[in-house]
Amino acid sequence: MAGTFSVVAGDRTVVRHAACAVKLNGEWFASTATALPHPEPGALHWQAGPALATARLIPHEGGVVIECELNNPGEAPLTFNGWRPIVIEGGSAALQVGDEPWRASALINGYQSWDYAGIHPLDEAITEGDRKPTAASWWTAAICDGEAMFVAQVLRASRFATVFRWHYHRDEHAGDSLPTDIPTFVAEQHGSPLSEPEQRSGLPQELRLEVAPQTGLVSDPILLLYGEDGTATLRKALTAAGHAAGALSFPTVPRGWCSWYHLGLAVTERDITRHAAFLAKRMPELVKTSANGFRPVIQLDDGWMPRWQRWGDWVANEFFAAGLHALATRVHRHRLEVGIWLAPFHVAADSKLAQTHPEWLLKANDGTPLVDPRLSRAYHILDPTHPQVQKFLDELFRGLRKDGFTYFKLDFLYGAAYEAGRYDPEVTGTQALRSGLKRIFDAVNPPGKPEKAYLLACGAPMMPVAGLVHGARTGGDVGIPQMEDGKATAPQLGFPLILSMARNQAARLFLDRSLFAVDVDVAMAAAPQLTPHEAQVMITVAALSGGIFMLGDDLETLPADRLALLRNPNVLGLVGGPAAEPVHLFSAPEREAHDHWFASPQELPPLWVRRDPDGTTIAAVYNWSDAAKPYRLHFGEATGAGGTFTITDLWSTRRGGRALGVKTDTLRLTLPPHSVRLLKMKPTAAPAPA
Repeated sequence: MAGTFSVVAGDRTVVRHAACAVKLNGEWFASTATALPHPEPGALHWQAGPALATARLIPHEGGVVIECELNNPGEAPLTFNGWRPIVIEGGSAALQVGDEPWRASALINGYQSWDYAGIHPLDEAITEGDRKPTAASWWTAAICDGEAMFVAQVLRASRFATVFRWHYHRDEHAGDSLPTDIPTFVAEQHGSPLSEPEQRSGLPQELRLEVAPQTGLVSDPILLLYGEDGTATLRKALTAAGHAAGALSFPTVPRGWCSWYHLGLAVTERDITRHAAFLAKRMPELVKTSANGFRPVIQLDDGWMPRWQRWGDWVANEFFAAGLHALATRVHRHRLEVGIWLAPFHVAADSKLAQTHPEWLLKANDGTPLVDPRLSRAYHILDPTHPQVQKFLDELFRGLRKDGFTYFKLDFLYGAAYEAGRYDPEVTGTQALRSGLKRIFDAVNPPGKPEKAYLLACGAPMMPVAGLVHGARTGGDVGIPQMEDGKATAPQLGFPLILSMARNQAARLFLDRSLFAVDVDVAMAAAPQLTPHEAQVMITVAALSGGIFMLGDDLETLPADRLALLRNPNVLGLVGGPAAEPVHLFSAPEREAHDHWFASPQELPPLWVRRDPDGTTIAAVYNWSDAAKPYRLHFGEATGAGGTFTITDLWSTRRGGRALGVKTDTLRLTLPPHSVRLLKMKPTAAPAPA
C-alpha cells in the first residue's frame, strides 16, 4: 500500500501498513495522502503541503529504526508543529503481538521521575471501577502477550517529547471471534508537557518552530523491536537506547545518607556533621560497601538556602553560618563524600534573582514570567538558552565543586523543558533542558579530566537526561518530612508509598545500567510509622534496585532494633549489584487503572529474583497484602531450573545469613502481612535431607 510500511519478524507481520505524518501550519500531512517515489529502498516520501517529508526505515539490533526528515524547498518559512513517525490507525493498518491480545499487558511509563509507572491490561474491556486502563506511555511502549513482546523505544530524546498511544477493545470488531489485531498504535513527537496542579504531567504541548526556506529538521529516532523472549526484548531495546543516547557510567553506585525525609527544611549544619560522624563510626557495614574510591555520601537536601525555599538565591542561610566550604571540609574529615541538593532552574518569585533578572526567566504567552503550575507556591523557571543564565550556572556549579561537593542532586528538572517564550525561540524545551544540564555537567566535571562528581537527576524527563547524568530518580517521594515551629518532627511514612515505590521500580528497573543508575529513593526504618516487616520490605526493594542506596532516617535517634535493620551486612552486601526482576511482571496488570504515583497498586508480583554470574540466585518473596499468606517457592521459577539448593535467609542477624538447609525443587514459606523473605539460593550436588 503506497505511503505505508510493514515490519516482519520471522513469519509474523508485526506492523502492517503503518503510515507517518507531519504537522505543518496547523495541518497534518500523512504519508498515504500524497506518496512520492524515493530512490532509497524502504523509505517513505511524501508531499507535506509546500514541504517534502521522508521517513527512513533502518535495520538495527534485529529491529527497525524509523527516522523522519522534513525539508522546506520553498521561499517562505513554515511552522512545524509535530511528528507522527508511526501511525497505525484505520483501514488495513494493524499491530500484531502474540495471538491473544485480550490477555496482553502494556507498560505505562510516565513522562518524568515522579510520574506513575506500572503494568496495565491492554484490553480496555478489562477494568474494575469506572476508569479505563491507561493507553499511553512516554518514551517507551511495551506490549506483552505471554512471551511475545513488542517494544517501541525512542533512541535519543534530543529535541522532542515522544508519547505512544494505543487502543484495543475485544468487543469493538465485526464477527464472533476475538480480534487478534491491535487496530491503533501511534507514536507522536511534540513539545514537552506542562505539569498539572494535582502532581502529574499534563499533555504534550504543540510546537511552533519556524522552518526557514531551504532548511529542514528531523525527528528523534524510534526503534521497533519484536521478540518471543519476554522482558529480554525490552531490556535489549533500552540497552540500544542507552548506546544511542551516550549513557554515562560511574565507577561505583553511590550509597550514603540524605537529610530530606527526617529533617526536611529544618536541616542545620550540625545535622549534617553529626550524621557524617555517625556514618563513619557506627555504620561500618555501609562504609565497607563503597568501592573504586568514591566514598559513601552525606547529602544535604533542600533547606540550606534562605528560608523558606527561596530557590534561585543559592547562598547558605544562617543555620550554615560557617558556609558550605567549611561544611564540606568537616564531612571530608570523616573520609566521606559530600553532596548537595539544588533545583537549578527553579526561581522563587520572592527571590532576589527573580527581582533582579526577570529577563532570565521563561515567559508565558502573555509575556509575563511563567509560573510552574505544579507547585502551590509561585516559582519561575530559568531559561537555559539565555547567555547570562549559562554564565550563572557555570559560576554556581564551579563554585560548589570548588567547595568540595562531589554529589549533585538536581531536582525539578522538568521545568527547564517547558515550552515557553525563551531567548532562543528555535530551541524546544527538551533541547533547552539538555543544554542546561550540559553546562552543569561540564562545570563539575571539566571536559578532558576524569569524572569525579556524580550527577543525580530528579523530577526529570526520563529520556532527555540520558547521557548527561549518572543516575536518575524513577519514582516519587517515599515520605513527607514534617515540621512544627521551625523544628523537624517525625516524617509521614506508610506502606502505601512503599507499594508505589515497588510498582515504579518493577516497571522501570530496565532503565538501570541502560540509561543511568536508577534511584528508587531512600530506605527507612522509622518507628512507629513502619512495622519491622514493612521496614524490611522498603530496605529490600532499595537494596535490590541495582541503583543508588541512601538512608533517610535521623540515625542518631533511631531505636537500636531499627538501626540494626539498616546495618544488616547481608542485605547491604547486595547493594550495587544487578537489579532484581519480578517474575511474571506482565502477568500481574493493575486492573483498577489508576495512573498516579499515590495510587496504591492492587497487583504486584510476589517473587523478584536476581541471578548472579556465579550461579547464585537472590530471591525476594514479598507479601504485599494486609493478611498473612502461604507461599510455595518453585525453584524453577526463581533460578530458571529446578534442582537442589542450599538456602540461606539473608534477613537473619547472623553474618552470612541463617542456613535453612538443602532443599530440592520447592520451599514452603509463610509470610506475615507486608513482609518479605530474602533468600540466597546456591546450587549444590548434595542430596536433599530425608
